[in-house]
Amino acid sequence: MDKKHFILHYLIPIAIGLILVGLAFALPPPVDQRLGVYDTLLGNLVETNCRNCHATGVPDTHHNLIASSAINRYTNAPFGCQDCHPVLSNGTEITLVRNCIECHDNTFNGMNIRRPHHETQAAADRHCNACHGSLVDNYDDGHYIPTSPPSTMTPDTKYKVINQTSGRKWGGCESCHEPNLTASPPIYGNNNTHHRLGNLSGFRNNDFTKCSICHDMHNATYGSDSIRYCERCHSYSSLHNIQYDIANTAQLPGYGHLGPNDCQGCHASYVAGSLAPGSDIIIPTIDSVSVNHLHEGEPMEVTIYGDDFVTTVDGITRSSVVAIAVGVITNGTTIPNITVAPTNITASAMVVTIPAMNKGLYAIYAIKDGIVESNKRPLVAVERVLVNSAIINSTTVTINGSGFGTYDPAYNNWTNVTINNGTTFRSVQVINWSETSINVTSPDAAIEDTATVNSIHGTNSTQVTGG
Repeated sequence: MDKKHFILHYLIPIAIGLILVGLAFALPPPVDQRLGVYDTLLGNLVETNCRNCHATGVPDTHHNLIASSAINRYTNAPFGCQDCHPVLSNGTEITLVRNCIECHDNTFNGMNIRRPHHETQAAADRHCNACHGSLVDNYDDGHYIPTSPPSTMTPDTKYKVINQTSGRKWGGCESCHEPNLTASPPIYGNNNTHHRLGNLSGFRNNDFTKCSICHDMHNATYGSDSIRYCERCHSYSSLHNIQYDIANTAQLPGYGHLGPNDCQGCHASYVAGSLAPGSDIIIPTIDSVSVNHLHEGEPMEVTIYGDDFVTTVDGITRSSVVAIAVGVITNGTTIPNITVAPTNITASAMVVTIPAMNKGLYAIYAIKDGIVESNKRPLVAVERVLVNSAIINSTTVTINGSGFGTYDPAYNNWTNVTINNGTTFRSVQVINWSETSINVTSPDAAIEDTATVNSIHGTNSTQVTGG
């Protein structure tokens, strides 16, 4: 047998067989679902799932809507306490237990509450970066999208090859985002999760004009499920630098798109792009912040927990700084981005001193090398409750200070004024209440008693003095 026939009949089949066996054993399992958002449907979530992302700042975030310029579109008036926390007629119980799902994705207290995900103006504008950071691209940010036809190394929107024995897929998105309906909550595939993107999806209100956002519907050059349409929001520049907790998972498959042999998951046996895996800037992720809120006008040291704040890949160390995003929701204005360098930083934690902020709702996130951004977390600056004086005049006690917030008589069991002498609580009735002054009547209050203001922003006390 000549050399040519030997190569064709023996060496090539053996090589192909070894490659296929290697792929079957080297391919990663489905990606860790903590990367980004769990791939399920909102109806399958419970509050504990919401708290994976919204762990801090929720009460303060919502309370900043009270008596602000944020208008309840159903009453055309500023939000009041009972818009969200109706009280039973006996005045002793609030009907709403703090359960995210009771309000969001539902009708509550006469209000059809906006679903928080993909219903914002940023989502409608397809500016995904507003919430997801550099994990996802904005469709109009000018990022590179290949114009060449997909090749054998181009990922498929589903998969190209499946191992009939193991069921493992490779060559496309489902290599990592594998549906698993037995998981809790169930993990759904791309069609299910993307078709339920709220107002972005043509499935909402049967608005089929929006199908073209993700599908090349007419005269399709590459097919209706072309990867080129996916690349409008998922460019290879963002996908190539995702790695969950690279400090601990760099050598483990299934935690992102940069582990050993992860290339085959998307590209079969090919290496994509000009950058070697891991040589780009790994995107940081914020899991939680150590405090629920800041006090207006006061700097505060906070610790931010997450992953990949500092990464060293191919001998290059890249480190993050902390940014505070624009948007003071309470008055509708914006502020310039504030960037603060951490005083201490590791791969999983950053200690940073947040400068004095005005009252309002902000967002905090990490920026690495001034290029890639983490997801955003709420940062709330609230007024500190300060009681400067409590002056008694006959049966009237006038309390002066700041940060008292609003008062609703229906909530007197929770938001109120108490006066006591250490052992006995006096009789107290609120006459009027403002941000800076409260008048109460108390027939048995006395000088040297302790007056305490319990407001939606906190508690503070002082000694009662005479006029």
